[in-house]
Amino acid sequence: MFGAVKGTGVRWSLLSVAAMIAFAAVGCGDQSSGGGNNGGGNNPGANLALGSNANLGNYLVSSDGRTLYYFALDIPAAGGQAPVSKCVGGCLPIWPIFHVDAPVVGAGLNASDFGEFVRSDGAKQTTFKGLPLYFFAGDARAGDTNGDNLGDPSPNDLWYVIKDPFYSALVLTKAAGPDRFLADPAGRALYFDSQDTVGSATSDPVPACVGACVTKWPVFAAGSGSLPTGVDPAKLTTFTRADGAKQSAFDGHPLYYFSGDTAQGDTKGHGVNAAFDNVNPIIL
Repeated sequence: MFGAVKGTGVRWSLLSVAAMIAFAAVGCGDQSSGGGNNGGGNNPGANLALGSNANLGNYLVSSDGRTLYYFALDIPAAGGQAPVSKCVGGCLPIWPIFHVDAPVVGAGLNASDFGEFVRSDGAKQTTFKGLPLYFFAGDARAGDTNGDNLGDPSPNDLWYVIKDPFYSALVLTKAAGPDRFLADPAGRALYFDSQDTVGSATSDPVPACVGACVTKWPVFAAGSGSLPTGVDPAKLTTFTRADGAKQSAFDGHPLYYFSGDTAQGDTKGHGVNAAFDNVNPIIL
């Protein structure tokens, strides 16, 4: 996996090559407005709207109905810290950035969820809930979602649509590992404790992390929402701990934050006490 996805030295997949050809054919890039049937509902002038299909439900699209994505390798914005885009150089012809000067949203969207930052290459990029937004060159027409749950150019360089309702947990990745892990909707890494008693279909989990442990490992309680494609929503559950607090579990494993993660993108809880680890939703 690449720390920042660049073109130099990368052996692009056949899908990537085909995507560039499709991109050249349809044209795409920075959008300041746009036409077409944008699904803007009661706001036909919207440059951001919701598309929909049977597999994904509602998802974020541009004014001309083209699907928008987040990159799991990016570091989302938080607490006044700008996001960090890891899609640079040769990545950008495959995953062009999306930008509008002034978001005008369609039905079901909130303008306050959108922002803007200046990338390291000097270009402006629009964000949704702190996540930089991109097109996929392999989407040849409005309504295509070919980039969803796609690992490109490397299998763990993952891309996802922005579903509505928004995710109750994100899937993120890091170049140096972990390959993929669950994070809260703001991008804070989540962990499980191997010392916990795992829950089942008939019994709640029993956390071993109690008392002072919870100060170091605060519990995570998910809100309502969706999950990225490929993550089984039935595995994310919520139970009541013995101390009365609500806590979410993934596949029966209670979920925690790590107090030592002080900066956005940190995963310092990985391997602490040989008990805590990140939550890989594919292999846990």
